Amino acid sequence: MSVSPQISRNTRQYVYFAAQIGDRDWHRKNVLDFGGNIGNILRAPESTIDPRRYWCLDVLQESVERGRELWPEAHWHFYDRYCFSFNPRGVPRLPLPDLGRTFDIIVAYSVFTNNDRIDMLDLVPQLFSMLAPGGTLAFTYIDPHHHPWSRDERSNFRWRLEKERGEVASLKARDMLRRSEDAQWCILVNGEDLYVNTEELARYEPGEQKSHHTFYTTDYMRKLFSQASFRPPVYGETHHCCVIRKAS
Repeated sequence: MSVSPQISRNTRQYVYFAAQIGDRDWHRKNVLDFGGNIGNILRAPESTIDPRRYWCLDVLQESVERGRELWPEAHWHFYDRYCFSFNPRGVPRLPLPDLGRTFDIIVAYSVFTNNDRIDMLDLVPQLFSMLAPGGTLAFTYIDPHHHPWSRDERSNFRWRLEKERGEVASLKARDMLRRSEDAQWCILVNGEDLYVNTEELARYEPGEQKSHHTFYTTDYMRKLFSQASFRPPVYGETHHCCVIRKAS
């Protein structure tokens, strides 16, 4: 059986978030993995999550079905919200469902890197409202100007542009690199179109919606989420982390 390229194989989410929030013992905690794909956070050998206390909410129905097969004791929910490349026929701005409980930890790995700014500003308060007293919400973002690898001179944006296009030498690619230099935030669509400091995108038919990568500087994220703390990437990741804690 072929595996969809949208099924994630990354199993480093647990160690990443445990380091970013400063807590490795999640055994007695209710965990919501927002955009959790097939639940790879459970697959990490270091994971202390009890699958019976794990909930996954994802816009990709195939991943929810696959995750349910792997961990039937966990809780899986398909969230039919529009997402440019993962669910282009979903419902725009669909509210989060009521899962019937609050959560001690809510994580979202590489979710708001694939959504626009309006989506992020809509969803983060909804997720925060689902936290239990003393709970923690942590989600990743990618700074376009950050250089994640000491031996590699490429910024996050340059690395992504090269990965999407296979080159950064053409006139179009060089123009996008130039325009990204002073961006507080920007969106790269299909490796072809760059939108700087705006979510006013051209119209793309569902079949044309291949990739959507959103970047934010940490300074800009601080303006959006003044109550949050911000962590640099760990373990060779490209992702920064925004951490928001709810009072006890």
